[in-house]
Amino acid sequence: MLIPYLVSGKENIFLKKRISNRASKISLSANIDGFFITVPKKMGNHCLTKFLDQNKLWISKNYYRYKKNNVDYAQKYEGKYLIFTGRKFYLNIIKSDVETVIFSKSLKKITFHVSNKRNYKTNIKDWYRKQTNHIINSRLPELNKHMKVDYNNVRIKDNLTVWGSCSSKNNLNFSLYLSAFPIEIIDYILIHELAHISEFNHSTDFWNIVKKYDPQYKNHIEYIRNHSDYVHI
Repeated sequence: MLIPYLVSGKENIFLKKRISNRASKISLSANIDGFFITVPKKMGNHCLTKFLDQNKLWISKNYYRYKKNNVDYAQKYEGKYLIFTGRKFYLNIIKSDVETVIFSKSLKKITFHVSNKRNYKTNIKDWYRKQTNHIINSRLPELNKHMKVDYNNVRIKDNLTVWGSCSSKNNLNFSLYLSAFPIEIIDYILIHELAHISEFNHSTDFWNIVKKYDPQYKNHIEYIRNHSDYVHI
C-alpha cells in the first residue's frame, strides 16, 4: 500500500506501507528506492498520522538526501538503468553469440547478452514484454476471481502513453512496459480495465467499482501521474 506524504509543504512522496502481525510499534526506514513504513496490524490511522508528524523532519532530511543520490545516480548511469516493479536496476549490455538476460535482484543489475549492441533496445522491449505478460497472466485471473467479469483477448502493446485500455468487445490491452511499475500500481491498472467491462465509461458507478476492489485507487492514480516518464530505455 502506498501512502502519499507532503514533504515540506511542497513535494508529494509515497511511503510504502506494510502491515505486520508481529510488529509492536511503527518503524520507518528509507533508502535510494524510497520510504518504507511498517505498522502493527491493530494500530489505527490516528497513531500513524501522529507518528508521521513526529518524524516529519527526519522524513524531509532523508527525502532530500536520497533525491540528490538519485539525481547523481541518473547522471552517472544516464541511459544505463531500467525500472522494474518500481525499483531501479543498473543496465549492462554485453555482445554475445547467445542472447540471454541475467537478472540479479541483490546486485540491482540486469545484464543483457545481445548479438547486436546497436539493437539492444529491441532486446529490452522483448524482456519487458515477457515480464509484463508473466505478471498479467498471474494477477489478472486472481483479481477477476473477485470482480467476476467476462473479458476476451488480452494483448500486450508497445505503448508508453496508454498503460491500459478496454475495447467495446471486452478485449484488454496493456503496455508492454507495465512491469516497470510496483505491483500495487499494476493491480490498479488491471482493476481499472476490468471495471470498464461492467461500466464502459468513467461515471460515478465506474469509480465505485474501482474503489471497491482498490480502496487506494486515488493514491495510485496520483503515483502514475507523478511517474509519467517512469520507463527509461
